[in-house]
Amino acid sequence: MNRLCVISIYVSDMEVAKEFYCEKLGFEISEEYDAVTVGLKHDGITIVLCKTERTTAASYPDTAQVVLGLETENLLSKMKQLTDKGVAMIYDEPQPCPPGYYNAFLDPFGNAIELLEFNQ
Repeated sequence: MNRLCVISIYVSDMEVAKEFYCEKLGFEISEEYDAVTVGLKHDGITIVLCKTERTTAASYPDTAQVVLGLETENLLSKMKQLTDKGVAMIYDEPQPCPPGYYNAFLDPFGNAIELLEFNQ
């Protein structure tokens, strides 16, 4: 069976990426491998920022793509926390989904990220 071992997030500006993922989303840098690859601290699956030349052309939720999902215990509180830091949510209100509720936003490079609050 295949086993997921890493999530690579492609970004066109590493300094902007580090600021966004650390200052706004609360990740910490685990290791700066070189100028184009930075690891983020995360229990479980390794997350790395990888520098590329261009932003994504994907359009959330209209095109096929991989979406990073971040679990939160209080979706409304997390939405407010992120919007206070300048992150623009895709939807004004939480959206229902089979396991609970979600909202989404884009990082500065066009990568979609969903916030998920699961029903207990």
